[in-house]
Amino acid sequence: MDDRASKDAKVADAARFLLEARASRRSAPPPEELAPADEAEAWAIHEAVVASLGPVVAWKVGAASPQAAPGFGLITADTLFKSPARFAADAFVLTAVEAEIAVTFRDDMPAREAPYSVEEVFGAIASWHAAIEVLDTAFADWKATPALWKVADRQSHGGLVVGPGVSAPPAGPLGRLAVKLEIDGETAFAHEGGNSAGDPTRLLVHLVNARRATARPILAGDVVTTGSATPFLQATPGQMVRASFDGLPPAELSISAG
Repeated sequence: MDDRASKDAKVADAARFLLEARASRRSAPPPEELAPADEAEAWAIHEAVVASLGPVVAWKVGAASPQAAPGFGLITADTLFKSPARFAADAFVLTAVEAEIAVTFRDDMPAREAPYSVEEVFGAIASWHAAIEVLDTAFADWKATPALWKVADRQSHGGLVVGPGVSAPPAGPLGRLAVKLEIDGETAFAHEGGNSAGDPTRLLVHLVNARRATARPILAGDVVTTGSATPFLQATPGQMVRASFDGLPPAELSISAG
């Protein structure tokens, strides 16, 4: 088997492992022989997993700091939900929840030579939303899982619950917007800002421009969620989660008691 064929086989085997681990809810340690060798291989596995689940309808984008290069992930229709959403107690292995700002695009952002500006990206957005991303994992110990495996495993995406939209962006800098995450009516987190990337504007523009020269650019109807504005919080069966931002209707999800 030549080197290209060997790499393709490894990607296919890694994608199959991730799909089977998620589908069975049997978390497992990362198999050493299938570990992504680099970012490109991790992304190839990510794409292979998503390709088996359906067409892309949404995206997640984030960055570890205001200076860090953004990373993104692909989201298919089976994990995109309107608020309020209800999940079975065993729907996820991890069930970590984060409050995020999401948008829905009105216009296609097709290939072109010049980068899209902030004004053009904002002008192509149809609606702004509060959202809750549910993180999930194929692995037995998510925190100890190597970063490249997390990239391959759909950037730890489990589900995205999108609240009702408004046509205008919230007033004030997005990076300092007041946010609240509630569990069963009790405030778990309430602060201004909180996104590790700072202002999500940079993330939106980066994603549009990163995809504009690809076979799958950002298209009308796509939802993009822009990274967590609250710390990692693991929800449990029987709980109701509510995320709200100033100027945006809340997003809600509930988890059945069993």
